[in-house]
Amino acid sequence: MNKAINEITDRCVECKLCVEECEFLQEICENPKQLLDKLKSGSFIKEKKGRIPYSCNICDLCESVCPSEINMGDICLEFRQQMVEQGSGPLAAHKRFVGKQQDWVLSDAFSLSLPDPDTKKCSQVFFPGCNLAGYSPSLVLKTYKYLREKMPGTGIILGCCGSPNQELGEEKKFKEIVSGIEAEMEKLGASEMILACSYCNYSLKNYAFRDHTPNFRIKSLYEVMAEQGPPDAVKENDWTFSLHDPCRARWEEEMQNSVRALVEKLGYRIDEMKYTRELTRCCGLGGQVHFINFSLIKRAIERRINEAPFDILTYCASCREAFAGEGKSAIHLLDLYFNPNWKEDRQKKPKTGKERREDQANTKGLIKEEFGRGE
Repeated sequence: MNKAINEITDRCVECKLCVEECEFLQEICENPKQLLDKLKSGSFIKEKKGRIPYSCNICDLCESVCPSEINMGDICLEFRQQMVEQGSGPLAAHKRFVGKQQDWVLSDAFSLSLPDPDTKKCSQVFFPGCNLAGYSPSLVLKTYKYLREKMPGTGIILGCCGSPNQELGEEKKFKEIVSGIEAEMEKLGASEMILACSYCNYSLKNYAFRDHTPNFRIKSLYEVMAEQGPPDAVKENDWTFSLHDPCRARWEEEMQNSVRALVEKLGYRIDEMKYTRELTRCCGLGGQVHFINFSLIKRAIERRINEAPFDILTYCASCREAFAGEGKSAIHLLDLYFNPNWKEDRQKKPKTGKERREDQANTKGLIKEEFGRGE
């Protein structure tokens, strides 16, 4: 059993700090012990058709505010894994929507693996992830060009880190996906992976810490940009952003610092939201909850938007789309460097699932057209 399960005692009945911060806990229980009792008894299966453990964002905020650092998301994830083993999880909506998306991003329609197109060698690999590719093929292409200029011998792998499967409790599938990534890294001869997505960063590090150390190092794109020197971009002195740290970057202080340094290099002002860095709140799209409990997610998104007096700047494509879906002007950090039309695009509506899949395929097409010669 998860260690956190054994740490929930009667003191949690009185404390309730995690409940005060979490829409999920507020909807389901009065205190963590009550939720745990529901989960351990199995009554949640009949009561909510299995939705309870699948209604958690798994964002880690509960651990951040808890005096004992108890993580209710870890507990919910363990019960998701149990449901998968028993054949009752993931839920039907997950199988229909998440399953379709995963089949797509793991197929030849999106997957791609290339060494540096000039040297045919590969010391490090850029792994943009499926979310950034679905958000903007152009950003992926321009970022890869920048990395090759700064770090010759940079290859690229298009694919999914397996995070959605991990969140659904499909641990076996998640490990298979990561093993596939390891195999591609070994084939390319690369020893370092540069990640644009905080979800990929979190999932691959989580995998490494729990199971074994992969045969490659993991580094955030934003740390690399801060170290190598970012590309030239138009500087501004009259724009303020409310900076949203993705929940998957909660524990990544170096990544957070690098992002802030990159924004400041362009002359923009940063409005630090009340809940920021290790206390950041989820955009609402974590944990694959929106497929089975959208009203809960809508409240989470609206709460976060109400905490942002300025346009939101983030470094997660999913977060950007979540805020845009509720009418909030928002933009990705890479837009500031690689998208001259970001001021207009910050008000763009989020893409549909079909549009994201089309752009994931377009990303592969652009990379092959630009760099796939001699493949």
